[in-house]
Amino acid sequence: MSNIIVRAEKLISRPIAVVQSQFVDLAHHERTRVHSALEVSNVRPLPTGCQFTGRRRVFGVLQEDEIEVQRHADGSSTLRSQSGANAGLAITQTFESQGPERTLVHIEVNMPVRGLFRLLSPLVRIGIQRDLAMSLEEDRIDLEERRYA
Repeated sequence: MSNIIVRAEKLISRPIAVVQSQFVDLAHHERTRVHSALEVSNVRPLPTGCQFTGRRRVFGVLQEDEIEVQRHADGSSTLRSQSGANAGLAITQTFESQGPERTLVHIEVNMPVRGLFRLLSPLVRIGIQRDLAMSLEEDRIDLEERRYA
């Protein structure tokens, strides 16, 4: 088994505490459909975050995962696929204040690839990069234009 690691960052014009909160508020993501390519459902609270069911289409195939979200004391967060099509997937979210109204978001996606997907790794990497850029832009819109509070 090998892993694909993709990193991205996005500057968002909102205070760090608000940005950190929005990135782990999956009940909000479920209610408002923040991400067009990801259906969030069945959000359940946990002591340090939550768990939810995530569904998305990859190469036309519907994939479903049970994902645990853990918020850390420093404000960073980790999403891990516990079971499903992408079991073992880890997404790390860290945040850096760039002043009172600006936050730089750093995301790292670490995806294990098995079987046929190993052969398709270059295409999978491009897909993850595209999806990550789109997701970060959708979060920016939710925070800046829709004024998540």
